[in-house]
Amino acid sequence: MIVKDCEIPIKLQMIQALIKRLPITHPIHPVLSSDFNRNMAGYKGEHRVIHALKSLPEKKYLIFHDLRLLASPYPFQMDILLLTPCFILILEVKNIAGELYFDKGFNQLIRTKSDGQREAFDDPILQVNRQRSLLIEWLKTKNWSIPIETLVVSSNSSSVVTAENKDITSKVVIRRDFLYHKIREFIKKHDEEKLTKKELKKVTNHLLKAHTPLIPNLLENYKIPITDLKTGVFCPRCSSYPMKRKNGIWICHSCSNKSKDAHLSSLQDYFFLIKPTITNQQLREFLHIHSASTANKLLKSMDLPHTGVTKGRVYHLKLKT
Repeated sequence: MIVKDCEIPIKLQMIQALIKRLPITHPIHPVLSSDFNRNMAGYKGEHRVIHALKSLPEKKYLIFHDLRLLASPYPFQMDILLLTPCFILILEVKNIAGELYFDKGFNQLIRTKSDGQREAFDDPILQVNRQRSLLIEWLKTKNWSIPIETLVVSSNSSSVVTAENKDITSKVVIRRDFLYHKIREFIKKHDEEKLTKKELKKVTNHLLKAHTPLIPNLLENYKIPITDLKTGVFCPRCSSYPMKRKNGIWICHSCSNKSKDAHLSSLQDYFFLIKPTITNQQLREFLHIHSASTANKLLKSMDLPHTGVTKGRVYHLKLKT
């Protein structure tokens, strides 16, 4: 059963918002586009693996996508976690085309493209083993003990996986099509139930509750001044901006499209790129609204939690997931 579904990661949504909010001539655009494409490729690879796992019996196999837990000394994120009564399986997914060589001597993954160009990546085997160690410690704090297996899954059908040590490509790194068979091996290996139905439900609830998504500061990471951002409400039909608000309706000057809630997407951009709180004045400046009362009506209509009173009131924006 899919407990935490395969949804577009927050970081990917944030990069997309930043691309939209910067002038097309901005010098950081090529970097953002490259990062967006790389993150999107990773997401698509994970989506393919999740789809492959859906053939497992729903009641016994619980699937979590993009789970991030806080642990000492550092948080850790797992692409896919499979929870069963007998064992846990952590999957590190790589959607990389080309020839992939796992170099154990220097703990790196080397990709060779069709044109002969080579590129080095961090060793995903080390990554998933670290996740396993941290998850073991996290479970200990809850007084749970259950075997944990790990795999690196190559989700790209055009990739060729090689390694000096054959044990790597037969036991540690697999192609997506072999995943179901590998899980069957783990089922035979771990035939003793470690968690009852009640405990399984309890672990599931704890994992979901403990999930803490990473929300990076993109403007800081890419060294982009806030003044470089395009403000205003974008038209959901033609992407023109800024839309004008008249009689409770957003109107596009370009295609004449009308919308009651076009501001919601812009406030999500504000949350992603600027900060998770907003005042009446900040909302007016970002959405190009002249009336404080109009801004107040919008804020009240969204039923946002807030602190403070009158002019000092601060509204806490919600993360749309």
